[in-house]
Amino acid sequence: MSKHKKSKRVKLIVNPGSGNAAETPGRVERAVSFLQKEDFEVDVAYAKPKRKGCEIARKAVKDGYKTVIVMGGDGTIVEVIRGLADSKTRLGIIVGGTMNDIAGSLGIPEDPEEACALIVKGHTRKIDLGRVKTKKHKKFYFVMVASIGLTATMYPKVKKVPKGRLSGLTDAFKTFMTFESKPTVRLTLDDDSKIKVETMMVNVANTPLIASKNLVAPDASMGDGLLDISVYPEFSKADVLQYFKKTAKENLIPDDKLQRYRARKIKIKSEPELEIAADGIPLGKGKATIKICAGALRIFAPKEGAGAEKPAEKCEADMPAPVSPYVVQVNG
Repeated sequence: MSKHKKSKRVKLIVNPGSGNAAETPGRVERAVSFLQKEDFEVDVAYAKPKRKGCEIARKAVKDGYKTVIVMGGDGTIVEVIRGLADSKTRLGIIVGGTMNDIAGSLGIPEDPEEACALIVKGHTRKIDLGRVKTKKHKKFYFVMVASIGLTATMYPKVKKVPKGRLSGLTDAFKTFMTFESKPTVRLTLDDDSKIKVETMMVNVANTPLIASKNLVAPDASMGDGLLDISVYPEFSKADVLQYFKKTAKENLIPDDKLQRYRARKIKIKSEPELEIAADGIPLGKGKATIKICAGALRIFAPKEGAGAEKPAEKCEADMPAPVSPYVVQVNG
């Protein structure tokens, strides 16, 4: 096989249950047809509960595929990216989910043909990935957000709702009402700034959008080598509900009580021990170390700033210590 022919060979990983499942066969047909007209050799594989997208992606890397394309929602995309992490394989995204926050952050079009045209054009950029270490997981990659506290506890219940499983609403309400209102969280940013704060949750974001296109990190870039940290001191449960209601659909809502920081490495511990999750996947309770992996994945995407993310600025050599009237900086 010639080098040119090999570079035109792609693995297309499809989640047949993402989004509106009835539309998936048509979307696959449109994507394959478009790529074949551009002389791509497309090998289609379907992700299933017993055959995860992560496993298919890892095998594609071993089999020598230079490009892997994923068709599905954020959950499927995250699965495939975890399989491609630490490799040189490029990723293409064809949207097929319910929320599509990753594509929205990057500016990848939702139309299958337009997404394929972006891949054919060949423009790629490197994006950052986050990595979480907990007691149960030594190296767990994430794309969008690592959550500690209320959001980590609520997500498994809330994610059922867009798929029509309304029992998730009841479970989410019960969890929300019984959640500890003032846990103590300690954060260490870049092994330097130490913060102690009472807050129900901390979100460490790599993308500006999470969940229902909630704009929780408006200054986040996937190419700046930094993670954007949101802390919610002085938030009541009513405040939390209003905040997530108002930030849905990419709305920017200023709130003086919300505190934002940026760092390359974050150590977190809580009392009582809070749930930890990355991109909605539960990772246990207690301590966590979260790091940025700069430029860890090459992806077919428009230039920075085409989506909800802001263009990356050059990182300062010395990150300033965060200052906030609602948190206490401590020395130990």
